[in-house]
Amino acid sequence: MTDSCPACVRRAIRPAAERRRGDTVVHGYRCPACGHTWATARHLPAYTSTRRSVA
Repeated sequence: MTDSCPACVRRAIRPAAERRRGDTVVHGYRCPACGHTWATARHLPAYTSTRRSVA
């Protein structure tokens, strides 16, 4: 799963780190353009295409 940088709006940034906690996945990102770091937490059942690839 990719994300967009909230600082410079660069798109399609791949996660630098991933941690799973039950039905939740936490991705850590670092923008290669501006260096901004952030994290997202996603509840996997809400992403059906992601859920299929995990199972």
